[in-house]
Amino acid sequence: MKKRVLGWGAISLLAAVSSVWGQASWTFEKPYVWARDENAVALEKQGDRFVVRHTGQQDWCLGGFPRIAVKPGDIIELSCRVKAVSSVAGVGVSTGVILRDGDGREVSWIYGGTQVMTPCDWTELTSRFIPPANVVTIEPRLTGYQPVTVEIQRYVATRVGSVNDRVKPGAQESAQLENGRLRFNVDGATASLSVTDLRTGRVWSQAGGEAGWMVLDAKTSDDKRSIALTLLDPETVREFKAVFALEEQGAELSVAVTMDGAMQRPLNFPLPFATRKGDRLIVPMNEGVGYPVHEEHQGLHRMIAYGGHGICMGFFGVADDATGAGWMCILETSDDAAMDARKGAGGMWVAGPSWDAQRGQFGYTRKARYVFFETGGHVAMCKRYRAHARLTGLLVPFSEKVKRVPNIDRLIGAANIWRMGKGAGDPVALVKEMQALGMRRLLWSANGSPEQIRALRELPDVLVGRYDIYQDIMDPAHHEKVGYKHGDWVTEAFPHDINWAGPSAAQWRRGWRVKAKDGEMIPCAVICDSKALPYARARIAKDLQAKPFTARFIDTTVAAPWFECYHPDHPMTRTQSRQYKMELLKLIGEFGLVCGSETGHEASVPFCDYFEGMLSLGPYRVPDSGRDMLRVWDEVPERLAKYQVGEAYRLPLWELVYHDCVVAQWYWGDYNN
Repeated sequence: MKKRVLGWGAISLLAAVSSVWGQASWTFEKPYVWARDENAVALEKQGDRFVVRHTGQQDWCLGGFPRIAVKPGDIIELSCRVKAVSSVAGVGVSTGVILRDGDGREVSWIYGGTQVMTPCDWTELTSRFIPPANVVTIEPRLTGYQPVTVEIQRYVATRVGSVNDRVKPGAQESAQLENGRLRFNVDGATASLSVTDLRTGRVWSQAGGEAGWMVLDAKTSDDKRSIALTLLDPETVREFKAVFALEEQGAELSVAVTMDGAMQRPLNFPLPFATRKGDRLIVPMNEGVGYPVHEEHQGLHRMIAYGGHGICMGFFGVADDATGAGWMCILETSDDAAMDARKGAGGMWVAGPSWDAQRGQFGYTRKARYVFFETGGHVAMCKRYRAHARLTGLLVPFSEKVKRVPNIDRLIGAANIWRMGKGAGDPVALVKEMQALGMRRLLWSANGSPEQIRALRELPDVLVGRYDIYQDIMDPAHHEKVGYKHGDWVTEAFPHDINWAGPSAAQWRRGWRVKAKDGEMIPCAVICDSKALPYARARIAKDLQAKPFTARFIDTTVAAPWFECYHPDHPMTRTQSRQYKMELLKLIGEFGLVCGSETGHEASVPFCDYFEGMLSLGPYRVPDSGRDMLRVWDEVPERLAKYQVGEAYRLPLWELVYHDCVVAQWYWGDYNN
């Protein structure tokens, strides 16, 4: 982990820059490279460029700029040209700076830069930022992870101006809204927001000034119910607008955020409310978790709201363990949203909304709603969210679903049976034996011959299903290497219907990895969701001609995120991805089948009838639970015991909202005994 210093060639480059910009610009003074893995990085100079070769799996950096003094309001521009290649797809290389305060302490290790992903031909990286008010010096670097070779030209930091002349008169005064239950306050001087719950007296504050936010303009509506703010994001020098509105009667505060143009990184706004010991962070990760904010936690981090391995319902919140008082944040536009959980003041966990780009743009208006509670804790949150789900059409109970698919009646209380491994015996005899032993209702998920499927269907209280998937496609060129062609791969979709994670064909999206005969792990490609439906319709129709199934399990559809696609023939936003995924699940019901999918997400509640994995908390499953299903665990992993089956942390959030809409089950490789 030693620095490797390159001591030649840098001074002449610095002199060339200084002769043009004087003291307003800087470049490498004593270039060096560092890597967390031992002996994993090398630096050399080739003509007008530096070349970094990193072979490790962990992080690395190229540094050597001087520490640059900055003052409040300075606008700094970083620019360089990079070219990057890697044996691993989608490896990121980022510009950015280290922020340090007046005592030389690091405030942030990566700030204000931008990123490219491999494979990447020569690309100009340019970003602008304003250092936060408590920052005295910055130090530019280039950083990354995993094996990669990077060429770098003309990396320069430039002071290009000041933002102070953009602040309108009166913008940095205080503004306030009040409705008898809540008082909302904006401190224009520090860009800090706070909400006082007038019923409990608690003040929930957001430290906007610490993040460097600047209020450029503030206008209160004539009816005193809303405040429109124009703010500056210091890490991008981008303006955005936020309208906060206080409900006339309820203890609710809504916010609508708009921004024009491109978006380089997530916008974390509004910032999290501060917490204190005794508070609990309420997170709808799968079934649900409550994290005491003062404890150390593994598996708690930024979680997307647009896939099953994040938050599975569009809310999160904080509740006081002693009184049940607190707040929840409902993400009313969740397709490109996340819950940003991190350590706040005093080492306490906090969480706030985070907005991702829509295909590189901010796009549509982003909306969130804060609801404050006097009592009730997580139960009150779930009651409020159930009302939200009903209003938005997500709450579709079994009493409605059974009208479309009568066999749903057999699902309630049914044990889900998979048959794995060799020598598992005759499924018909096995099911009859189970029923004789008192397991009356059964969901047989393990397929079978046409004769077996017909026989199983004739048994009372039995649903008969099979596994299916419309995500992974193995390149036919690799079939010989892996030794087989999986019957569920949509091979005919390759390569024209696969998803691109970026604008280059080399950026095809990688999916499930398959072990080849030589031990190499080869990734499948991911089909574009916009192209999956015709393949599914044809496969299922043909399947049902021979096997009269009554159920079907569609793997990965809601476990995987809503994917963007950059393929020129079928570009797609996350919103469109979600819509196509739901059309796929809806198709199962149109065939009269009970529908299941992996892990689970509320977007699919109107179309899915059971989830395999909703009861399992994703980060706390047994290791490799998606592949190593037959292993018997003699010793319970610590994280599983603490969170997965720990009564001090698990919360039945999903059941409190959707108990009468979907059957929640454990993940097939995750053991709760």
